[in-house]
Amino acid sequence: MCDEQTQKLLDLANGQRPPGSRLVIEQGSFASRLWWVVKAPFRTLMCLSLVTVFFATYFGFMLPVMWARTVWPRLYWFVEGKLYRWLQSFIAYWGYTAGYDVYEYGDDVTTYYRDERVLMMCNHQSTADVPTLMTVLQNKGVASRKTLWLMDVMFRWTPFGIIGNNHGDYFIQQGKATRDKELVRLKKHLHDVFWDRDRRWVILFPEGGFYYKRVESSQSYGKKNGFPHLLYTTLPRMGAVKAILEEVGPRTVDEDEPRERSNSKLKLLKDTVGAIREKKYVKDTRPPIKYVLDVTIAYPNGIPLSLATFGLGTREKCDIAVNYKIYDAAEVPFEDEEKLRDWMYEVYKEKDEMLARYYATGEFNPGEKGTRIAFSWAKIIGMYGFWFGSFYAQYNVYSYLITGLVKFLLFPFSS
Repeated sequence: MCDEQTQKLLDLANGQRPPGSRLVIEQGSFASRLWWVVKAPFRTLMCLSLVTVFFATYFGFMLPVMWARTVWPRLYWFVEGKLYRWLQSFIAYWGYTAGYDVYEYGDDVTTYYRDERVLMMCNHQSTADVPTLMTVLQNKGVASRKTLWLMDVMFRWTPFGIIGNNHGDYFIQQGKATRDKELVRLKKHLHDVFWDRDRRWVILFPEGGFYYKRVESSQSYGKKNGFPHLLYTTLPRMGAVKAILEEVGPRTVDEDEPRERSNSKLKLLKDTVGAIREKKYVKDTRPPIKYVLDVTIAYPNGIPLSLATFGLGTREKCDIAVNYKIYDAAEVPFEDEEKLRDWMYEVYKEKDEMLARYYATGEFNPGEKGTRIAFSWAKIIGMYGFWFGSFYAQYNVYSYLITGLVKFLLFPFSS
């Protein structure tokens, strides 16, 4: 059983909700409810277009550059990364157009998304966590298109999972029976993808499941073993964090492989061409993850939204808070399992205290003002116009090519 305070929080989500957490259809004037009903079909269309029309358009763009995947990888992954980021922006627009504003707090991460490689850890409350992260990633420059997400294997064959698989995201099979094999597979995936595709941020949810599903077992485990008693988060799992930092994290000087140099002009020319085509210097130098970014998401009254809420706008307008805290990866004791566990538990204890403070006062830290993430309506409309227009153009081009090919194969000698 959960403790009394946690049970009250869980019951609140299923009972009479306080302001900021209520459904649109259950409060407000008749006009506001009618307006939501009018908008509902358009928002539904907006959501469905992402997983149908835009999903097909993504691959319509990728087909003409498939040749570059081996010949000019840098061009291929640049195009793919741009499309990947744009598709994520539509999910960010869902929340923004519904009135769910995201505010950023804590450490300034500006310098970390330009050139650094970062491991991002985030608390996990609901299906709204991913759209929230996609929202904050939209203003993170090059890192937004060079992410590597760790997701549950159940998402592999969803539209975004198929795109994520092409992008290089990793789908992990959870469970004790497959734990060791999965960590070996994860390391191999990172070795094959992280530098080869010049990834910058690795994103994962160390809790391994939604808060409401894990909080009871987490509190019971913590009480039994003398670990921190968490109210708003659950005790994190460390296997994936350890594997990531062991494979692509900080290295000692002895582990660094020196880059081969040559005085040959021909060799220099080849290296230059290689750098242009595939960023060969990244493969050679293998820049490691230098920082761990701890991300804390807080929803109004501790009641999380959902992916459906983001898409359909079923909840009244509210603010979502996202706090950042940066750690030096070299100071994370990932070589020792016990020390890493204690470090992560301490990080989540601080996270839990921060959430308690936010839910009580509306602030993570006294006097701190958040920065609102805003999108231009011109850009939102322009993006939808571009993708719908691209789908129409691709449909005509591919229809013409396929029809011509079929005619040629079936009637090769007809005039």
